[in-house]
Amino acid sequence: MQLTVEPITLHLRTPFRIAHGTSTTRQNVLVHLADSVGEGAPVPYYGYSQAEAVAYLQSLDPHALLGDDPLALEESLDRLPPGPAPARAAIDIALHDHWARQLGQPLYRLWGLNPLHAPLSCFTLSITRDEDELRRRVQAAEGFPILKLKLGTGDLGADEAIVRLVRQETDAQLGIDANSAWSVSEAASIIPRLADYRLLFIEQPIPRDDIEDWHRLRRRLPHDLPPLLADESVRLPADILALAGAADGINIKLTKAGGLREARRMIALARTLDMQVMLGCMIESSVGITAAAHLAPLADFADLDSTLHLASDPYVGVKVEGGRLYLSQASGLGVVRRSLATSAT
Repeated sequence: MQLTVEPITLHLRTPFRIAHGTSTTRQNVLVHLADSVGEGAPVPYYGYSQAEAVAYLQSLDPHALLGDDPLALEESLDRLPPGPAPARAAIDIALHDHWARQLGQPLYRLWGLNPLHAPLSCFTLSITRDEDELRRRVQAAEGFPILKLKLGTGDLGADEAIVRLVRQETDAQLGIDANSAWSVSEAASIIPRLADYRLLFIEQPIPRDDIEDWHRLRRRLPHDLPPLLADESVRLPADILALAGAADGINIKLTKAGGLREARRMIALARTLDMQVMLGCMIESSVGITAAAHLAPLADFADLDSTLHLASDPYVGVKVEGGRLYLSQASGLGVVRRSLATSAT
């Protein structure tokens, strides 16, 4: 069986600004295992590179991974060597796709999940301090019932002004994501004010590295707030344990967790600790987003909109319409190369 690695560059429709910086492109990697495919999204602020992911994937022996029984998925996943999480996510997704294709079923069905039970996905608005531009973005997102606002301008007043303006423009549910931008003191000051704008959730308000800061923040906040969700602070199961009692939930991303199997384990751990779950994404093609959508029925929140921000997508997969996720009933992930999908119509 052949394994091929395909570095890809994803171009965004418009510059996408968050507290970590502004992006116009993302350097991802696809891995092909016979007819199956997986995607990893190396993000620089996590310390990963496309070249590192490509090198890991090119070092793999597909015959050694699959062994004598290509349906023994857990054994194949156990054979994966340590490596960068985005690269492990790519091959993990491809192995799941291969397994489900061999069994002739959509991946979600093999897990006993019903995609109709998936939460609605957010639509994300990146940072802009231009009020007219922000109004245009809100108007363009009409029809999406949940908007996720990126904050972290470096100015708390400007951050609040963004939320205030969007709330004036729409009755959609709003969540906010500061991407680690605020100190504990700043977060303790602004979060109660922002909660007055009827927020659905508050994501990663403080820097990721010191978990104890989450506990300090919790002690300084009132109790009647929207759920606080940790994203950048959660990469390993041990992080979830450390956040229990401070964060109300976690944002799990396949490329950050290292794939579907580890994401499922993290969801189970979070539920054991009575924590909520968001299923999120990096800037990814329909391969990564569709893989995550198969897990979405296990989540409370979904943020799987990145394909809507792409200028072009090499694959066709899950459809996101009005926030609703529509998965194919085809076997495996149910993704098709765009050129093949076009020629078939």
